[in-house]
Amino acid sequence: MTSASPPASCTRTILPCTVLHAIAGFVRKMSGTSDVDTDTMNRNVSRMVEEALKYNQVESILDTGEEEIFQPEYFEKLSDIKMPATKLEILVKMMRKQIREYSKVNQLAAKTFEQMLEDTIRAYHERRKHLSIEEAGEAQEQASDDIIKAAYDHALEVLRQMKESRESFRKIGLTFEEKAFYDILLALRDQYDFEYGSDKEVDGVVINDKCKALAQKVKEIIDTKSSFADWLNNQNVRNQLKLEIKICLVKNGYPPQYSPEVFKKVMEQVENFEENN
Repeated sequence: MTSASPPASCTRTILPCTVLHAIAGFVRKMSGTSDVDTDTMNRNVSRMVEEALKYNQVESILDTGEEEIFQPEYFEKLSDIKMPATKLEILVKMMRKQIREYSKVNQLAAKTFEQMLEDTIRAYHERRKHLSIEEAGEAQEQASDDIIKAAYDHALEVLRQMKESRESFRKIGLTFEEKAFYDILLALRDQYDFEYGSDKEVDGVVINDKCKALAQKVKEIIDTKSSFADWLNNQNVRNQLKLEIKICLVKNGYPPQYSPEVFKKVMEQVENFEENN
């Protein structure tokens, strides 16, 4: 098999030599071998050039509003991308961006979805590594496309779950911001195995009225302190905020027995919210 390389006469092509070399390297990487026949290289280059304009179109969508990724129009644009690897790359970029934005309000939930996405990507790379290096040409391309499609579908499922998580505050009867504190209160209760209120499931969402009321109180304290001018740079105000939240937790019996670790983790969510909102 002849190792493919960019055309010698790069001056007769539209793309500069450096770009052609980069494409050649990318194709070798995606195929899992340094030996790629000329026909396979040409097919991949043609597909990549054909997709370039569509890729740029979708890239521009990444700069739009935070909620755009969850709209049907987003997926209509994404479905126009025929090259599986490009489509997966764009989806992952979109999701990472939204997870970063989500983490500014709800650090706990964002970490969960970040882990789910990274697990999907890790599994994708593991499957690609096990592609037989003896497979070649169209057979290898089809096997690779099948692996990419499976990763894409799994990433879409993670995105669907993230959308449900983001919108669940309405079912609970909280604001989007209050839901972040509700989540950490429930998670710490379960992690440290103490009793606090009772759970009921309504339309697929866990509702705990006691955690709900406490989350609202915590957010109310933050709102009051944030009304001070330049409060983020006023250490006295921030220290008072932390003290009032701790007092609020103790008065409401959360947790039932004093736990520095629980207070610390609640305050991590409070500080994350302070710094990003």
